[in-house]
Order: sequence, then C-alpha cells, then structure tokens
Amino acid sequence: MQVISRLIHAFWLGSGAFLIFVAAPAAFRSSSNPTAAANVVGAMLSRWHYIALTAPLILLALEWRRARVAVLSIIFAAIVLAAAQVMIDMRIRSIRAKSPVPISELSRQDPLRRQFGLLHGVSSLLLLGQVVAAAAAIVAHER
Repeated sequence: MQVISRLIHAFWLGSGAFLIFVAAPAAFRSSSNPTAAANVVGAMLSRWHYIALTAPLILLALEWRRARVAVLSIIFAAIVLAAAQVMIDMRIRSIRAKSPVPISELSRQDPLRRQFGLLHGVSSLLLLGQVVAAAAAIVAHER
C-alpha cells in the first residue's frame, strides 16, 4: 500500500509541476500566436483536472484508515482547490467561446478581457496551490 501511495503522490506532484514549469511555458514560447498556445494549454489542463481530482481522492481513501488529521486536511484542501479550478476553467472556456475575437486582441479595458484576466490569475494560483498541497501531502505522509 505504501508503494502505491508514493506512486500516486509522485504522479500528482510531478504532473502538476511539469504543467506549470515546463509544458505551459513551452506552449506559449513555441506557438505562433497566443490563441493557439491557449488551446494547447487548455487541452493539457483538461487532462490535469482528472489527475488533480482523482489522485487526492485515491490518497484520501488510502489515508482514511490511518486517520492522520494533517494528511487528511491537506488532501481535502487539495480536492477543494481542484474543484474550484475546474469551475473557473469552465468559465474561462465560456468567455473564450463567447468572445468574437481572440481574447488577446481585445482592448485591455474590455470588460470581457478583464474578467478573463482575473479568472486566469485565480486559476493559475489554484494550480500552484494544488502543487504546493501535493508537496505538503508528501511531507506530511512521510512523517
């Protein structure tokens, strides 16, 4: 059971860190325009949401018997962060679909672009929070 738990922790933390620090920046650096990069990152985020929700749920089930409050609290917080990010990312997709032109072409004063920017910032913070929670869960689990 310990090996399975460690593999899930590693996959959860590694995939989130890879998305933040490698995949998303590479997509924006190598893309011909921001819209194409956003489409690639959006596709990756869709897969990340499954990982971000499933991995901590499995860990929660595995840890439940041990009932260590610190570990359970961190994992539960990660699930809440992941659910919030899913909701916000769905709203971001809706805004992108509703916009008559790519978001990057809208005026910086445009309310739709401002709302998009705010939600994008919150989504990014939630993703970072999930990676931090994954790392904290590993530390708490190993203690």
